[in-house]
Amino acid sequence: MANFVLNHVADPAAAAAELRRVVRPGGAVAVTIWPSPRPPLQRLWGEAVAAAGVETPTDLPRLAPEHDFPRTEEGLTGLLAAAGLTDVRCVTLAWEHRADPEAWWAGPANGIGTIGLALERQPTAVRERIRQQYDLLSARYRDTDAQLALPTAALLACGRVD
Repeated sequence: MANFVLNHVADPAAAAAELRRVVRPGGAVAVTIWPSPRPPLQRLWGEAVAAAGVETPTDLPRLAPEHDFPRTEEGLTGLLAAAGLTDVRCVTLAWEHRADPEAWWAGPANGIGTIGLALERQPTAVRERIRQQYDLLSARYRDTDAQLALPTAALLACGRVD
């Protein structure tokens, strides 16, 4: 199981092929990735940055276009099939991710993920503007306990090694 691993490697096709290589014949490989278009869970950060009038730095780590693939059921199925897996299936899972708003902000505020790298590069006043927009935009996802209930989804695919 590679849970959200293919989202964080430089060459997803090579990583999928390596997963296939290390699994014995008769075994299975399962992976999850975030889909495209992104659900609210993943969009919230970019929306807060844009609403604060800040452009995301263009030199942040990105997957090279020649290594990218469609983040759809068909795209992930194709990636695993091209890696040599058989009987590949993919489904979209949807759920509400529940989190404390402060805890959810803390990850990027402490440099986690690409959004964290973008925040770290901003002056204090700009980070504060982004935080204000995060608070405003996330309000629509707060439940009666003031917790975030962010709709999200993931693609789950599996295939066999013959």
